[in-house]
This record gives sequence, C-alpha cells and structure tokens, in this order.
Amino acid sequence: MLINCTNHPYEIWNAPQREAAKCFGEVVDLPFPAIDPAAESSDLRKIVLDYAQKIEAMSPAAVLVAGEFTFVFMLVDKLLRDGVKVLSACSKRVTEEVKHPDGTNEKKSVFLFERFREYAYYDVEAQASD
Repeated sequence: MLINCTNHPYEIWNAPQREAAKCFGEVVDLPFPAIDPAAESSDLRKIVLDYAQKIEAMSPAAVLVAGEFTFVFMLVDKLLRDGVKVLSACSKRVTEEVKHPDGTNEKKSVFLFERFREYAYYDVEAQASD
C-alpha cells in the first residue's frame, strides 16, 4: 500500500502518476493536515507524532509526503528513523506568464509528473569528495 499524505487526492492524479504507484499496491489517501503558520515547532511535533502513529499502524510499502515544508521535514525524518520508506513526487513545471494591460501579471503552472524519488539519509560531504 502507498499512503498519499498530500493535498492532492489519488482521484485527481494523472495517468503516469497512477501507473508509477501501482508497484506499491493500493493507494490510500491520508489528507495532509492544515498547518497554522503561527504554530510553533512544539505544536507540529504533536501532529507529526499523531500522523506517524497512524501511518505506521497501516504498515505501508511507502508514504508519499508533500505539503508545508517544516511539517514535511519533521514527518519524513520521523518516518525514516522508524524504517518507513518515504517518497516525493518529481514533476516538470511548465509555466506560462501573461502580462495584462492593467500591468498585473498572471502565472499559470502545470506540473507534469515524472517519477517518485525516495527520501534517504546520506553523507553529502562524503559524496562531494568522491
């Protein structure tokens, strides 16, 4: 099973992303929490622990995590430390920008899914010296 912990439910994924997810089995949505910008790290820690407990109880093959950056960092760290495979969706962004006669700009972006990439710990300094 792949747990989808993002703001993008499985039902709206495009065909390439659905196809890439098949190797994990069923996809189960676990909606990403609404993170208050005023929340302190200690507040996030409580939510992270709750989410990690829910995720680990489901024994997934992997978890796709995307959303508010500090929460993502904390949740990914917790899950990796607990031995859970965590993924990120890698996409190409195709952007179109239009300047309107009133001087305002409008930007539209389309994200084209390419693949999943696994989060992992590695020694950056050791890699740089190779």
